[in-house]
Formats: sequence, structure tokens, C-alpha cells
Amino acid sequence: MRPVPLSAAAAACLASAALILCCWPSPPPRAAAQDQREQTDKQAPDVPDDPKLRELYKEFVTKAERLAREFEKARQYDKARTCYEQILKLVPGYASAETALAKLREREATAVRRSLDVVANKGWQDTGVIVLAGKPLSIRAEGTWNFRLAAQLGPDGMAIPKELRDFNLGALVGMIVAEDPAKSKPFFVGSEFEMVAEEHGRLWLRMYDADPSDNSGKLSVTIEGTFERE
Repeated sequence: MRPVPLSAAAAACLASAALILCCWPSPPPRAAAQDQREQTDKQAPDVPDDPKLRELYKEFVTKAERLAREFEKARQYDKARTCYEQILKLVPGYASAETALAKLREREATAVRRSLDVVANKGWQDTGVIVLAGKPLSIRAEGTWNFRLAAQLGPDGMAIPKELRDFNLGALVGMIVAEDPAKSKPFFVGSEFEMVAEEHGRLWLRMYDADPSDNSGKLSVTIEGTFERE
């Protein structure tokens, strides 16, 4: 099996050598009550019993945490996140890294906000948002719009057109257009949508309708997360 290359941030963390814990907890004493032992086991990080390995883990985590904080001060949040993720790979459940990582993710989820209207009687509408791969994005929509579907029919009625069978009629849908627009696929947004983008591209929104020209109304849309905007 060929080795998987590390990212620059991951390499920096690992190359910094041994991270974790300024104050590494001692192995929990054997509690008299079974529930106390179980609770202690849940809270304690998964670390080796061997003293030399334990010391290596402590050194690695200590240095990794220090490096992560330096990245945070420099606003290099991606690199800081990578450091905390590497710590948790080595020591799953390490509370300090979990807390710091949660704060970074919360920061990413609310870093940028953009508000706009999406009208019902137009096709794909450019939001001005450039979605970034691996970054969180949320979309909230409020309001109402009018969906119209008129056709002259005989007694047998009509089947729903193929192009209108993927989502609810009149729903808010989105699409991320990357380098190859032909590979872009619409997705359901509705009133609330959250994602971590798998690709880099431009976000478009519209009402789900084959011919929106006879529709009316608009939705107020708020996009929040980590993204670029124009």
C-alpha cells in the first residue's frame, strides 16, 4: 500500500513532534462503585499504559496544542483545525481538542452572511456566493411565492413532466456550478438546508419549475457559513 501524503498543516503538526496535554490526567483510580468506574472510563482519553509511550503522547499533544493556538492567533484557522484533528486521531476523546475544534467549526459556520431575494418568475439566479470545498454552508428561506402550472387538457388529464419529478413543485432548489457546469446537479433546499461542500463552485438558486415565467412572489434567503462573495 502506498503511503498517503500529509497536508502541509498536518505535517507541521506531526513534525512538531509529540503533542498533547499540559496536564495529562493520571490513570483513574479503581473506584469502589461500578458506576464511578464507568463514568471515569468514558471521560478519560485513550492513552497507552506504557510510561514511555505515555510520555511521548504527552509531548506530542502539548506541542500540537501550542502550534494550533499559534495558528489561531494568526487567523490560520484551517491549519489550527488540522492540528486539533491530528490530536484527536492520536487520542480520541481528548476534551481540550474537542472543545477547541467545536469552537472553530462554529466560527466557520457563522463566518460570513449574505442576504438576498430569490424571485419566482426567473430561472437560475446567481447568489454571488462562491462555495468552498470542505467548508460549512447553511441556507435559510422565508416568505411565500406563487407556483402556476396551466395546460389545456382532455379528459385523460396529464402526467407530471419528467423534468418536474425530482423535487416538490415550487420548492426552492440550488445548484453549485464548478469548473464543468455539465456535471452540476440541482439539490433540494426548501426552508432550511445545511451542508459541508464537496466541491468549489458558484451557488445558484431558483424555484423548481420547468417554465417559471408565469410565477410570482419571492423568498428572502440568508446564506451563512465560510465562503467567498462578490
